Amino acid sequence: MADTNHHGHAAPARTEGDGIEYKSLGVSMIVLTIVTLACYLIVWGFFLFMEHRSVTNDTVRNPLAAPPVTPTIVDGRIVSSNASPSPLLVNEPANLKKFRAHEVEMLTTYGWVDQNAGTVRVPVDVAKELVLKQGLPVRAGGQ
Repeated sequence: MADTNHHGHAAPARTEGDGIEYKSLGVSMIVLTIVTLACYLIVWGFFLFMEHRSVTNDTVRNPLAAPPVTPTIVDGRIVSSNASPSPLLVNEPANLKKFRAHEVEMLTTYGWVDQNAGTVRVPVDVAKELVLKQGLPVRAGGQ
C-alpha cells in the first residue's frame, strides 16, 4: 500500500470560529450611527423651519384686543395679569402647607363667623372645656 501522506509537515488543525464577522459588525455600527445622526439633523432642521414659519406667518393682533399676557407662578399658582384666576396648581406641597396653616389658625383662635348674627368662633380646646363644664343639652322626658 502506498502512503499518500507526506511525512514531515502535518496539516494545521482546523478550529471552529465564533461565527461573528467583526468587519461586518463594525460597518453596521458605523452605518447605524450615520443614519441616526442624519435623522436627528432632519428633525432638528424641520423644527427650525416650523418655528421660523410660525413666527413669519403670525397674524397681527387687533389694536383693540387685550395685550398678550405672560403668566407667572406665585405661591404655587399660575397668575396672569387678566382678571380670571387660574385654577391650575403647580406647587401642591406649598398649597397644602398654606391650607393646613389656615385650618390650624381657624381651630386655635377666636374670630367672628357672622358678626351681624353675633356668632363667634372659639378655639377647640376652649369649646371642649365649655362642653364639659356646662354639659350637653338634654331633652326633657327621658329619651
